[in-house]
Amino acid sequence: MLRSLAIASALVLAGCQQHAADQQQRATLALTSDTLAQRQYTTRRFETKDEVSIMAASAGVLQDLGFNIDETSRATGLLVASKNRDAVEAGQVTGQIFLAALVAAMGGRADPVWERDQKIRISVVTKPAREAMVVRVTIQRLIWNTKNQISRVESIDDPVIYQQFFDKLAQSVFLEAHEI
Repeated sequence: MLRSLAIASALVLAGCQQHAADQQQRATLALTSDTLAQRQYTTRRFETKDEVSIMAASAGVLQDLGFNIDETSRATGLLVASKNRDAVEAGQVTGQIFLAALVAAMGGRADPVWERDQKIRISVVTKPAREAMVVRVTIQRLIWNTKNQISRVESIDDPVIYQQFFDKLAQSVFLEAHEI
């Protein structure tokens, strides 16, 4: 009887865990109004069928912005670029040092940590669409702290940044088309 109760309890708990996992998966794949709005400002349509020129123009814009091309695939229309930058913020360093000094004054030991480096990654995906090319761009930041651990990974969701990129890309596509 006790064994049957233990088995039944384990099955109920396993079912609850599976239900929670199913809910998380559904929430992850659910589209929200924010998702659709983000797709609008991260995607542009260019009136050309020449995917190679779009990819070349994208690579040129990214290199002009100081990015290194990490990966390209004409077959899948993928271009990935990155650049490394300093992530140190004076306020964060000052706060950590102040906190460490305060802890030390109370007789404790503190190990101050702040953000040190960041890598900005951009992916450009092209897709043919009825006499045009659709270009989608995503931007991400990876930030490492002074212990060389990743402290943050975040998507850049500022529509102005995407607009600036697409403005430069439109100019580059025009120059590529006219061989200027």
